[in-house]
Amino acid sequence: MSRDPADQEPLVFKEAQAVADLLNVGLHIPRESVVSVGGYWQPKYSIPNDMMVEAVQMLARTEGILLDPVYTGKIMAGLIGLARKGFFKPHENVLFLHTGGLPSLHAYEQVVLTGEA
Repeated sequence: MSRDPADQEPLVFKEAQAVADLLNVGLHIPRESVVSVGGYWQPKYSIPNDMMVEAVQMLARTEGILLDPVYTGKIMAGLIGLARKGFFKPHENVLFLHTGGLPSLHAYEQVVLTGEA
């Protein structure tokens, strides 16, 4: 995500409904069920931040999952941040869809290895 919530939510809603329609599951996604949280992508789309570095290092060390610093690393930083704030209830299921991006990890190798965003 590289947009503020007001700009991002309509796009995500449109794509979510398109996927449901493509799968032909007869699912109508209520507009209010799409919630976007801003801030985790900043300062800019491809510029590292400390939360992203922590998320990329944490997933690599604890789960053996490699995240790219530009997109999935910042999305995971947001997921971790929301979990720490108690956004998710203990009984809720949370799905993180890893969309790849491993090659860009090498472009940010020094940042990820040293932890200095």
